[in-house]
Amino acid sequence: MKIRQQFLLTLCFSFIVFSNLAQVDSSQIVPLDSRVKIGQLENGMQYYIQYNPKPESKLELRLAIKAGSMQEKDNQLGLAHFVEHMAFNGSENFEKNELISYLQSIGVAFGSDLNAYTSFDETVYMLPIPTDEEEKLNNGFQVMRDWAGGLLLESEDIDAERGIVVEEWRTGQGVDQRMRDAYLPVLLHDSRYARRLPIGDMDIIRNASDSLIRAFYKDWYRPELMAIVAVGDVPPDKVEALIMKYFEDLENPVDAPERTYHEVPEHEENFVKIVTDEEAPGIQVQLYYKHQPEPTRTYQDYKDRVLRTMFGGMLTQRLDAIRQKPDAPFIFAGARYGSLVKGLEFFTTSGVVGPGKAKAGLQSFLEENQRLMQHGFTESELERVKRSLLNSAERSFKEMDKAESRSLVGRYVSHFLNQSFAEGSEKRHEIYQEIIPQITLSEVNELAAQLIRDDNTVVIITAPEKDKASLPGESELLALLENAREIETDPYQEKELREELLLSFPEPGKIKTVDTLASVGLVTVMLENGLKVHFKPTTFKNEEILFTGSSEGGTSLYPEEDHYSAAYAGTAVNIMGIGDFSPSDLRKVLAGKNVQVTPNIGTYSENISGNTSPRDFELALQLIHLYFSEPRMDKDLWEVFLTNQKNQLESAAVNPDFQFNKKVNEIISNGNPRGMGIYSPEQLEAIEVERSLEIYRERFGDIADFEFLFTGNIDLETAIPLIELYLGSLTGNPLEEEEEFIDLGIRPPSNQRELIKVGVDDKSQVILYFNGETPYDLEKSQQFSYLGEILTIKLIETLREEIGGVYGVSARGALSRVPEERFAFTINFPCGPDAVQELTDEVWKEIEKIQENGPDAEDLEKVRETKRISLEENLKRNGFWHGQISAAISGDMPLDTVLGAEDRVLGVTADQVQSIAREFLQKPYLLQIIRYPEGYEE
Repeated sequence: MKIRQQFLLTLCFSFIVFSNLAQVDSSQIVPLDSRVKIGQLENGMQYYIQYNPKPESKLELRLAIKAGSMQEKDNQLGLAHFVEHMAFNGSENFEKNELISYLQSIGVAFGSDLNAYTSFDETVYMLPIPTDEEEKLNNGFQVMRDWAGGLLLESEDIDAERGIVVEEWRTGQGVDQRMRDAYLPVLLHDSRYARRLPIGDMDIIRNASDSLIRAFYKDWYRPELMAIVAVGDVPPDKVEALIMKYFEDLENPVDAPERTYHEVPEHEENFVKIVTDEEAPGIQVQLYYKHQPEPTRTYQDYKDRVLRTMFGGMLTQRLDAIRQKPDAPFIFAGARYGSLVKGLEFFTTSGVVGPGKAKAGLQSFLEENQRLMQHGFTESELERVKRSLLNSAERSFKEMDKAESRSLVGRYVSHFLNQSFAEGSEKRHEIYQEIIPQITLSEVNELAAQLIRDDNTVVIITAPEKDKASLPGESELLALLENAREIETDPYQEKELREELLLSFPEPGKIKTVDTLASVGLVTVMLENGLKVHFKPTTFKNEEILFTGSSEGGTSLYPEEDHYSAAYAGTAVNIMGIGDFSPSDLRKVLAGKNVQVTPNIGTYSENISGNTSPRDFELALQLIHLYFSEPRMDKDLWEVFLTNQKNQLESAAVNPDFQFNKKVNEIISNGNPRGMGIYSPEQLEAIEVERSLEIYRERFGDIADFEFLFTGNIDLETAIPLIELYLGSLTGNPLEEEEEFIDLGIRPPSNQRELIKVGVDDKSQVILYFNGETPYDLEKSQQFSYLGEILTIKLIETLREEIGGVYGVSARGALSRVPEERFAFTINFPCGPDAVQELTDEVWKEIEKIQENGPDAEDLEKVRETKRISLEENLKRNGFWHGQISAAISGDMPLDTVLGAEDRVLGVTADQVQSIAREFLQKPYLLQIIRYPEGYEE
């Protein structure tokens, strides 16, 4: 369970697309996807049903309710979220704890599958249900029926849940929460939203009467405010009959309160809010132009929303180019149009700036906005975003028949809650092809006057307390806003780029051998330059090809004085580019293409990985060729990166999470600097970029050391000649002995207890990290995995449900082979400082129960069923096959090892799990790390 707080927004966004107004009346309503069946019961409950066969024998169910924290009375703050918690604590047909236990027994995992969230205006329950048996399908609808109208809300269960909600609140406490609480009333000026954060008031959570909680459920969980969404491998008529069977008898309460929607009032004056905190990790500048929500019904609404999204995307590209210049006013920035809460939309430019640059950062945002007001975008910028839109629509259309239900169900939930568009991939592709080429530059440029306002604007600056003296005053920033229209700008200048990555084709290499491993469907090609390439053709996705090329060695082959230069060699190339192209140039050239390629040099290996589509397969190979043959030196880009990294590290040093992670890294690396990341600006000074590039060329200079795997929709007749051309032409020496990594001797300590005291918030974290040497074995690896999942089940039951001392807890174990064969098993949970010892003792009690008696039979079967379903679904996903075969390649195991996965996964016994617990969960193997607030005494 979680809270979705809609005001926490990222700079990332996905493009949506528009249909041809020349072909359809722009006032017409955009239809829903033709594949969805919609309806409404007599009691007002709505439903959306779509048949989708991937994955097989699974139905994604959602219960969406148009009620959240905005419906709470002043004495109910947090009770919408509390009721959501109570949905898992006893209902008419499932006693307390029975629901989670039953769902786990049929392979539905609590948290990852079974979940819910509460927001300002909505509550949504999520349940993927197996449909291979009628009983499971019926019980899935029974669960949803109980959530909708059958919660018991017993006093004993309510009291037991209070502590869990408090622990969830505690987990969210910290610098982000403190700063948000300070600026949100300004951003949501004079609105109810600012006073209705979904997590609520902990005094109310601890003390609210049972009747208040039951009253919220009775008032707002009513069918006229609900929808059932069902997408999956069940005939729609059958699903519709089940909806009628389980939900027709729900009744709306008499004299129920009216469901009203709230606005965020506009304000003629502009506001600036500066918030500083001792633990803030850096300086962020956010410029919001606030707008009333736009409708999302008609084709004209659709077009307007697409144009706004295009506008933000093109401005983000400009800001990305600015950040790469020496002495740039910000470290990174982006622009977007989005929704803050249901009652407010916005256009924002926001980013992170270095010390002393808050005013310059805001000034640059205002200047770029005025540049758009005065001169607009360019044709080349528009053409790139058009290519991206068309590519997005085409790719979605081509994957229609391969889309999984979980990727579809959310669109109908959103349509019910927010009336958002849910037109479907086929219709979207059809109308994109007609209209996108017709969108004019003037249409996009006209948006500047609409989105960039003189009023109803808010500037928010958050910064570390130590930087307070260097920050501009609120009046100074208000003056910048008021005078923005007076800024004079020149038109945006953009250099011309060629579209071709390579000016000439290389001389192709030759195939030496071709082998086939029929049992796995694997084709292996050996080239004369020593490169080995494996192909795993699949039909799981139409537009997906995954690839990885790897070689042993990494930074381990270099002396300590070269460590930082070696560790940042891959980063340097990603920062500086390849061939004649900077990274910014590459993004422009690749706009509208499905290709991503990233090189990396790790401690014990180097690799290059990414993904593409059949159409852009050749382009991906060209990029790989350039990353091997033509890494680019650009000291200006490197210096900008270095300066920004130093600023960010310096700012982050005051953040307790950063401090904690740094100390954990030091402990686990046993103080060895070669096992630790960079945590201070001074360490960055040790990087010599010329040496980094030299090391990169050494690591990627001999293709014979590499072994590649391509997985996905591959046509071998097309692919193999392209491999000969672009990879077979690379320099390789097959006669040289393959390089091996050097074991640096970095090992975590054991039989050790470490306390880390950071931060002022009243919260702790406990890490129990068991580790040591053990021979690698595939069967044993599965046994470790089972032990982790079984122990997680038991710890949720005890630490969370019985004691109420944690919100979440996890246990997981695994084996590794590099640099030596070892095991690691981690138990991790956040809690209150005073509860650390009690909860740790309870963890040991659960461990000892498994050691003495073995796992409970029902827990073992829960894990087995979850893994069985997961394996069945994974066997039809490219990522699974790619990961399994890659592991076999890097681990020097037979390439058909994956074929034994079912026996290994399903063959784990209780005795084996007990044996693993007895042998490895012992205190001599234990590294215990505990986080406490500063000044706390045990």
